[in-house]
Amino acid sequence: MFLAFFGGSNINVFAILPAPDHIVIVIMENHGYNQIIGSSSAPYINSLANDPLGALFTNSHGTAHPSQPNYLMFYSGSNQGVTTDNLPTIFPFTAVNLGAALINSGKSFVGYSEDLPSVGYNGVSYGNYVRKHNPWVNWQESPSNGYPQSVNQPYTSFPTDYTYLPTVSFIVPNMIHDMHDGTIQQGDAWLHDNINNFVIWAKTHNSLLILTFDEDNFTVPNQIPTIFVGQYVLAGSYSDYINHYNILRTIEDIYSVPRSGAANTANPITNCWIPVTGITNNTIASEYNLDQNYPNPFNPNTIIKYQVAANGFTTLKVYSSL
Repeated sequence: MFLAFFGGSNINVFAILPAPDHIVIVIMENHGYNQIIGSSSAPYINSLANDPLGALFTNSHGTAHPSQPNYLMFYSGSNQGVTTDNLPTIFPFTAVNLGAALINSGKSFVGYSEDLPSVGYNGVSYGNYVRKHNPWVNWQESPSNGYPQSVNQPYTSFPTDYTYLPTVSFIVPNMIHDMHDGTIQQGDAWLHDNINNFVIWAKTHNSLLILTFDEDNFTVPNQIPTIFVGQYVLAGSYSDYINHYNILRTIEDIYSVPRSGAANTANPITNCWIPVTGITNNTIASEYNLDQNYPNPFNPNTIIKYQVAANGFTTLKVYSSL
């Protein structure tokens, strides 16, 4: 369990997030929400959307067009000045990013790309692999917020024993299987054949799948399918507006790592989790770094006590210890 704090100028509000042992993020390509959700061409994706431990986000959006800026925004909260699919003119990048934040906090991160020819490969393309769909490559061996080439792995290295998964991993299918050049049917079948075993395992092993798309089919709303499936996901459809920054912020808050770029001002996704049960905690409010603009109802002697009951109800008490 993790407490995420967010809010306005005078008071921060907390929400309870789960603490998955492993998060696997799969990014597909260039299809809008209505092209996938409800489509007979994507039976597996729709089964995830309707899973008893699945959350479908019906108002989820990409952050740009074309592809490469979306991947960078998802991974680092910024396009890092990249607005096209061309090879960035200057790299490695040095900004805060999810992978480095996890590694520097004692956790682990790996990106797995299908058809990547070798560990740490930094070329533009190889077969059906393309660099523009691999944001973490831009920080390998960077002097600031960087990491070794071993973070950049072929998909063939993805563990079959899921207990060996890193804390957070990305899977990027090749250009056929991510639906960029292939069909919806091809991408959906690839997901079933390559992801379903992890999904089954995740639902009983405190782990989480995040399935999303980089962008839609070049419309202004840029609305995309996004689905969470995991042991502590509260099944349902969620209509709150979210984008790549909200997902990034959620992951960063779950693991208490520094926030990247625009994720710092995005709200975490807090309404799709099964309540953690039987937990009581007492904390001094001053430790929350509440804004000291006055009038502020909190002071260093204020105690916030929250209880999450087995029936799912949360009780919040705010009182003075004096």
